[in-house]
Amino acid sequence: MLDLTNAIVYDIEVFPNCFTFSMEMLNSDTKAVWEISSFKDDKPQLLEFFSWLSQNQIPMIGFNNIHYDYPIVHMLWQNPNISYEHLYAKSMNIIDGKNRFDNIVWSSERFTPQIDVFKIHHFDNAAKSTGLKALEINMRSSVVLDMPVANGTILTEKEIRELLIPYNQLDVSETKKFTHYSTEAINFRNNLVNQFGVEVLNWNDTKIGEEMVIQQLPDNVCYDRSSGKRKIRQTPREILDFKDIIFPYIHFENKEFNRIKEYLENITLTSEPFSKNGKTIPQLKTKGAFSKLSAFVGGIEYFYGTGGIHASLSKRRIYSTKEWKIIDIDVGALYPSVAIANELAPEHLGHAFVEVYSKLPAKRREWQKLKGKKCVEANSVKLASNGVYGKSNSPYSLFYDPKFTMTVTINGQLLLSMLAEQLSVIPTLQVIQCNTDGITYYIHKNYIQQAADVCKKWETMSKLVLEEVEYEKMFIRDVNNYIAVGKNGSVKLKGAYWTPDPTNYFDSISKSQPPAWHKDLSNPVSVRAAVSHMIDGTDIELFIKTCTNPFDFIISVKTRKSDKLLWGEEEMQRNTRFYVSTTGKTMKKQLPPKGRLGTFKKANGVSDREYNRVMKETGGAWDERVCTKNKSVYSIGETSIIAGHNVTVCNDMRDFRFDNLNYDWYINEALKLIF
Repeated sequence: MLDLTNAIVYDIEVFPNCFTFSMEMLNSDTKAVWEISSFKDDKPQLLEFFSWLSQNQIPMIGFNNIHYDYPIVHMLWQNPNISYEHLYAKSMNIIDGKNRFDNIVWSSERFTPQIDVFKIHHFDNAAKSTGLKALEINMRSSVVLDMPVANGTILTEKEIRELLIPYNQLDVSETKKFTHYSTEAINFRNNLVNQFGVEVLNWNDTKIGEEMVIQQLPDNVCYDRSSGKRKIRQTPREILDFKDIIFPYIHFENKEFNRIKEYLENITLTSEPFSKNGKTIPQLKTKGAFSKLSAFVGGIEYFYGTGGIHASLSKRRIYSTKEWKIIDIDVGALYPSVAIANELAPEHLGHAFVEVYSKLPAKRREWQKLKGKKCVEANSVKLASNGVYGKSNSPYSLFYDPKFTMTVTINGQLLLSMLAEQLSVIPTLQVIQCNTDGITYYIHKNYIQQAADVCKKWETMSKLVLEEVEYEKMFIRDVNNYIAVGKNGSVKLKGAYWTPDPTNYFDSISKSQPPAWHKDLSNPVSVRAAVSHMIDGTDIELFIKTCTNPFDFIISVKTRKSDKLLWGEEEMQRNTRFYVSTTGKTMKKQLPPKGRLGTFKKANGVSDREYNRVMKETGGAWDERVCTKNKSVYSIGETSIIAGHNVTVCNDMRDFRFDNLNYDWYINEALKLIF
């Protein structure tokens, strides 16, 4: 277990003639910066600092430091006489490298421990990919600054002093701020080091959850060592007939639901080759298998898919009264629960997996009782359940068996359909929505017991446990966007109505659980105004015009490296925040042409090779064989940001002015959310 008392937060910058290393102590204001350049050489002092870190095993905390910063620092540590030119070459090798693991220095070889908040929050996952600048916007930092000089620039001494070093120091301060948001997650991982016996400091929650299961399984169940090497066991599938995986007790009286079951029973999935570590294994093709598969039952349409079952009324406001009730029932962690209740397992893991997996719900309840329902430990056990199920469809995972995945997915949807069918015949009952793991319905009080009896019977049949919540009111735009107010006053916000904490928005970094950092948190004031109006009848204009927090009006935009963001004619940084204003300038994004600028566009269905051949033959003249019929040419694309309105860039919050706000725009955005 690491001692974080003297931990440092650091960041480096590398240019052809300059290397800088900036750091701050995590738990104090102590800071320093070292420079190795054509103008200054702080290398002896920096190496002395590294020696102190190494001798005392002081943790170094960074953002994406495992893949970028530390390999360069390690190279410097190992080669005390290295030049800044070689450090720059190493930097470019990492940036331009095709395999992001080629340059990693593994934990056993590092001169001191590394903690990477980028990896802890799983920002290396494509769905959660988030850079430090986007985090600065979501953390509501006073200044958001992209690198002020172009990469690869040979810097002047003035540029190093006035641009590069302040930027380097700002990145460290922002990483330190985010580290404090991540304190509980870091401490949790630190406490697991002794338990797992390996370095888990930089594992994401899902990987920790997986390891919790793997460590409890016999080694010979998980790995094949017959060749002398440790090879993970898996069960790939060449073919899968759904009729073989649907539980025998799945039964319907309703013709529509029965049609869905019969349709699924006739599905056969085949595989396609998937390359992994130089070897090819089969992977089942699921695309199109559930295309537009739906059933209309009880005045609501149920849609089926690989992600789950979905159904919902749309644009409806529903209120609980003395006579009528809104009741929500769901199975906690439906898919893992289906697997546990039916003793399912990836085939190669067998009963050993069933024994371990079935203990996870009790383990989670144990943590919740000890530390509260939202504690990191309980959340990680939950992610162990969900993560293992998710990984069962990953050809990279030890849990890989797509039959296990599909058995759980298909039967989970059919089981909920059975519950919906049985509830739908109860007098007065109207299903409001069905969403992946539960059902919400509206019912007259006289029939509540009948509905409860149906649920109890379903629980006995399915061996699943339903959790019930009563709502005071619901505002449903559609299945993915709604507001639900509990009897106890709690508010559940989904989709377009979600904000991280509408009553206490980022007032303190002491929050034990950070929000969804990877999301776009633009314009919360309009969302909050709409939610407050629907729940409490608050006047939208009054709500917005009396909001005194400038960050609530901020909107962010991010462009790709190939794009340009223009405010008027002025190019802005890639991560920019702004507000809609009465004065200011329009904003647009410029996209590079998909072909050579000014040349005729390629017609649909024409290969690049054929297009290039004909265009070379004609000297670039239009040709009907390969060009679009309207003779359109490749041009720079443009997309307006907040079309038809002026905006004011606010990367420095000192540029924000309340008297310049276009309140009408924010009011109209709120009105769009109301139905």
